[in-house]
Amino acid sequence: MKKNFLLISLLFSVLSMAQVGIGTTSPVEKLEVAGSMAVSQSVTIDPTVYVNNASGFTILGTDPSSNTVGGEVMSVENMYTPLIVQPYSITNIYRDDLNDVNLNIPTDKYFITIANFEAIPASGNNGIYSPLANPVTNTNRGHFILNVFESGQNWHVNIGYPTLNTQNTTDRYTYNFDIIIYSKRFYKNLGIINVDFNGANNASATSAPSGI
Repeated sequence: MKKNFLLISLLFSVLSMAQVGIGTTSPVEKLEVAGSMAVSQSVTIDPTVYVNNASGFTILGTDPSSNTVGGEVMSVENMYTPLIVQPYSITNIYRDDLNDVNLNIPTDKYFITIANFEAIPASGNNGIYSPLANPVTNTNRGHFILNVFESGQNWHVNIGYPTLNTQNTTDRYTYNFDIIIYSKRFYKNLGIINVDFNGANNASATSAPSGI
């Protein structure tokens, strides 16, 4: 009876505590661990609670090997987020040729893609110009080509219209686009899968990507 009473007393004291500490006698959070912790499977945040929580959640962690963190506890969004969308507006471009813009995004930390491209000729300009007033249906007018590439240690962008040009050398363009930035802490390059169509129009990849 005495053992049962002691067990009930301990259980009641744990349930009545506002905070639980492991390795500390003075926790300030609901669960606080002073020391290392290993999780063998997963840590889950209830998506319903997450959506309904206006203040959101902050995930904290340490990374002693990181120069960014230096062993200090920081919120994850202050270090790296899985995906960032950065809008750009490039103005007053000579004709239609954006030969090279250095985005100053380091290639060793991020992958990038380009999306939501918009080309706007300056007021009074004709934009991409063809001297044929009534071109036949088989006239090849081409299209804008967008390219992201590595140069040095940064990502660069090249945009142009190779087959035609603006009517006048004084014509100017504005290019609006989004750069989608993927952190290499969350994404990785699986390498190129080569597929030989052997002159056909249909084929299957020789294998699935090795990292999925």
